[in-house]
Amino acid sequence: MNTVRLTFEGYNQTFEAPMREITRNEEELLDIWPYIESIPATDLEGFEILNVLYVYRNASNLFEHILIGTENENVFLVIIIHIEHLKIHGHYLLNVVKMYGLTE
Repeated sequence: MNTVRLTFEGYNQTFEAPMREITRNEEELLDIWPYIESIPATDLEGFEILNVLYVYRNASNLFEHILIGTENENVFLVIIIHIEHLKIHGHYLLNVVKMYGLTE
């Protein structure tokens, strides 16, 4: 299966505030696990993938962000689904500490 690692810019283009948490409200649109299993290890930068923690939908209802936890509570693998096309748009390794200049 082909995977697409998004740049920050590509990730940010799918982010449209306000992002609405729908973790418990919606059924999953797609089975994301075959895609996740196909992601090259280099894209994960040594982080171990755990389970789905949060699901958010952007303001235009065009993209869904599925945040999958890692062993580091500040790092998430984000799987982005294009809702209208019902396909995985790509993935992004979100490191909250790096993104916002925080200290762990």
